[in-house]
Amino acid sequence: MSEMPLRAPREDENYPELLTELAAYVGEVLQKRGQPAEVAAEIGFETAEHVRRNWAGHSLYLPKGQEFDLSRRDLEIYHLFNGRNVALLADRFRLTEVRIYQIIKRVRTEDMRRRQPDFFRST
Repeated sequence: MSEMPLRAPREDENYPELLTELAAYVGEVLQKRGQPAEVAAEIGFETAEHVRRNWAGHSLYLPKGQEFDLSRRDLEIYHLFNGRNVALLADRFRLTEVRIYQIIKRVRTEDMRRRQPDFFRST
């Protein structure tokens, strides 16, 4: 028994709108990264189908990812910081200079903790 060929969701008005948008977005990203349009569309559709087959009918909570966004922002601030550009960073990220210093201190502490072993911690 041969499989039916997969049709792109935009060709089927019964395909769920959210999954159509997901497939289209994945396809667009892949095309921007050099994939041929046909291959990108197929991968986008396969991605949407994976989501549909595995999570359809489930109540799904998608977190906003604020912690992820903030940690990325904070790492960027830390890497851009040169000791003399606090006002510039505060303007760029719409934060106070005090907050910039707090971020630098926290990220620096985390960075040092990752790089240096704690000799006094019992294992």
